[in-house]
Amino acid sequence: MAKKSKSAKRDRARTRTERRFEPRATTSPVVAYVLGALGALGMGAGFWGQFGTYLAGETLDPVKSAPWFLTVGAIAVGAAVWLGTSGEPPLRVGDGGIGIEKGQLRRMPWHAVERIEWRGEAVRVTGNDEAGAALLIVAKCATHPQAAAWIVREGRARIPAVVDVPSDATLPEAGASAGTTLPLEPHQVVGKRCAASGTVISFEPDARVCPRCERVYHKTHVPDACACGAPLADLRSEAKTA
Repeated sequence: MAKKSKSAKRDRARTRTERRFEPRATTSPVVAYVLGALGALGMGAGFWGQFGTYLAGETLDPVKSAPWFLTVGAIAVGAAVWLGTSGEPPLRVGDGGIGIEKGQLRRMPWHAVERIEWRGEAVRVTGNDEAGAALLIVAKCATHPQAAAWIVREGRARIPAVVDVPSDATLPEAGASAGTTLPLEPHQVVGKRCAASGTVISFEPDARVCPRCERVYHKTHVPDACACGAPLADLRSEAKTA
């Protein structure tokens, strides 16, 4: 049996990761903090006015305005929570593609991305999810500035042919420490079809994965270059020596 190449061992040992980005609120945090503090004070005053005499062991009647303070305070706290959070879902960007946490995690692999464009101060990504269903992911600069920046950065490095974002787009610099870095499980290749021949991958050792877009090829049908443009000479050599 031929000895496996060092490049093959490195490829299989490659750690896959992704960054998780929480949306940011568009309202000033100071406004949310002040409104929340006033609401908490109102609720505290209302509670004491309603139940304070009972807790103190006195027989005085509750303050008539206590329910009003409780109600207004609760509304203010609710408004503070609403202003301090965003309705946008968290986004993920990494080796596995672009993911959106909306009810459940849906991920669009890089090879399934059809277009990355700049429209309306947002990065819009169209393509298909892992199950082949159409998916649209929008990263607004107002709520997801770093997610938008990392989508464009990774897209230009992996699938530049489908990235249509002008150089003068008002995107921030993709921060090295932006988001939360999470590990990804090893790429699941069994059961997938070779991107070149359509052959079903029955055994994991038969699969060869593009390091850029993660297209899967059968070891006997590895092309010179991937559809994303990445050279696959190393994978072809590995296939010959495997």
